[in-house]
Amino acid sequence: MDVLIEGQPVVGRPVLGHWSVRVAGGTGGRPALEVYQDGELIDVLVATTLGVGVLRGARRGSCGGFAWGRVDADGSVPSVAFATGRLRPGWQPAETVLVPGGFWLARVSGPALAVLARRADGNVERLRPSRVV
Repeated sequence: MDVLIEGQPVVGRPVLGHWSVRVAGGTGGRPALEVYQDGELIDVLVATTLGVGVLRGARRGSCGGFAWGRVDADGSVPSVAFATGRLRPGWQPAETVLVPGGFWLARVSGPALAVLARRADGNVERLRPSRVV
């Protein structure tokens, strides 16, 4: 099953600018999500039943922002938004897609100075995306 954004498959091709992803088999046959930046592996998430955070990583560049993580324990995808400014941050909702195996991807074009993931229970996780030069 291909993950689609705007009708185009995401897995195995660039998601946004510098980033691409691939679904693979992890330890013990569990699904894994590999995240690449300019063709180099930067993160691997393996599906787990442990109660871990939903927001795993984020990057930003001239093309926009990209974030990824695991679905919540109840299987829901968090609501994701990116900050558009420093002094008075506005929050731009991200386009978020579910990836088979219990993962999600989010992207936004434009400024991405911080990323916020709101779980179904209302808890919020926040990261500052690393910048790609």
